[in-house]
Amino acid sequence: MQKVKEILLAQGIEFDEADIVSAASAIGMELDGLNDAEASAIALKVVELKQASGLALSQKDIAAKSRNGNGKLGKNSPRRKSTPPLQGAIAHASQVSNQEIQSLEDVLNVGIDAYTTDKADKLLSTIRNAPKDVVSKFVSKAMEEEADVDSFRAIGDELVAGIFGAQFTNAAE
Repeated sequence: MQKVKEILLAQGIEFDEADIVSAASAIGMELDGLNDAEASAIALKVVELKQASGLALSQKDIAAKSRNGNGKLGKNSPRRKSTPPLQGAIAHASQVSNQEIQSLEDVLNVGIDAYTTDKADKLLSTIRNAPKDVVSKFVSKAMEEEADVDSFRAIGDELVAGIFGAQFTNAAE
C-alpha cells in the first residue's frame, strides 16, 4: 500500500486508505507485496474512481497520472501517437470490400457472358441443323421399314406438313 501512497502523493492527488483498498479490490489485486507496475495500476484506478465519484482533478493531475513509471505512455500523453478514428478504418474497409465485390462481379459477368454466348451459338447451330437432322433420321427410318414408294410418299407428306405447315396433294405433279 505504501508504493500506491507514494505514487498518489507524488502526483498531488488527494486520497485516503479506503480509496486505495476499494481500487485494489476493483481490479482484483492484493495490497501486500506490490511491484511498481501493480502499484501504478492501483493508483490509476484510484484516480478513475475519484473521477467517477465526481471529484474533479486538475489537468496537471491527469497529465501526471499518464506517466505511470513502467515506460508505457498513458491515454492522454502528448507523446502518444494518435490512432486513426474507427469510422475512417470502417470506411476504408468498406471501400476495399466494395472494390473486391465489383471485381468479382466483373469477372462473373465476363464468364457468364462467354458461357451464354457459347450456349446460344450451340442452340442456333442445333436449330439450323434440325431440318437436315430430321431428313437424315427420316431416311434412316424409312430404309429400315423397306416400305413401298406410296408409304414413303405419305410419310414425306406428313413430314413436310409438320415441318413447314404446308399441305401438298401430290408432290410428283
